[in-house]
Amino acid sequence: MSSPQPRVPDSNFMLAVKDIFAGSIGGVAQVLVGHPLDTIKVRLQTQGHLYSGTADCFRKTVSQEGFMGLYKGIQSPLVGLAVMNSVMFLAYGQAKAFLHTDPARPLSIAQLTLAGGLAGIAVSFVEGPVDFFKSQMQVQVAGKEPQYTGIVDCAKKIVRARGVFGAYQGLGATFLRDVPSNAAYFGFYELARRAMVPASGRVEDLSSLKVMAAGGFGGMMYWTLTYPTDVIKSSIQTDHIMPDQRKYKGIMDCARKIYAAEGMKGFYKGFTPCFIRSIPANAACFVVYENVRKLTG
Repeated sequence: MSSPQPRVPDSNFMLAVKDIFAGSIGGVAQVLVGHPLDTIKVRLQTQGHLYSGTADCFRKTVSQEGFMGLYKGIQSPLVGLAVMNSVMFLAYGQAKAFLHTDPARPLSIAQLTLAGGLAGIAVSFVEGPVDFFKSQMQVQVAGKEPQYTGIVDCAKKIVRARGVFGAYQGLGATFLRDVPSNAAYFGFYELARRAMVPASGRVEDLSSLKVMAAGGFGGMMYWTLTYPTDVIKSSIQTDHIMPDQRKYKGIMDCARKIYAAEGMKGFYKGFTPCFIRSIPANAACFVVYENVRKLTG
């Protein structure tokens, strides 16, 4: 009876394909779980004067627009986050491969954190337009004539008025948020996973519940450490699409005006729904990603 043949390691191409597929499925799960609280977050960040807090924003949105008002603008992240997570997990996987120069030793947490930051650079080019269209849709409230009838209409009107580069409004602010936040995201996720591995176990064998806990922890640290940069990004991306009619001239001007108007608390508008959302949304993302990767071998 012949012994079983050892498994041939996947090529870099196959690893990339698997990361893209698993990342896209994880992205869909993340949006479905987290989008309602993302809508509340964006409205509090950019239209805080209309609401007294998270609960008030939730009540007013549901009473005026129905429960589906919480899912306003979901088309952009539902498609975009699938693509975005594909790029993010692909870039993260490739960055880990690039940094893994010694096959005999696993990557350190510092190296995994660096890989996350490199993934943040790559994903900004996808996330920028996705968040821009989503944010423009999310700040449309009931009772006012909508500027856009849907996400496709929003994208078409912006590109028609400003060209393709108009879709990248706030790209600099997206970089400012995404590089450190993704470094924290993957670094703390991997740190939590390793902390839960028993002495003789492997990180790949963690239960789904533990993967969810690690994913929730990574998501929580993503937002806790970099939230002020997200307020700046949202403020710029919900500003007027025509440069001569914008409230903010750039990142520093936006930060100065937020601080002048509201002090440090202005940089934490909408933090509560964002913090609540970060745990289940990212728990869902990582547990789906890891399990799809296992299923694909």
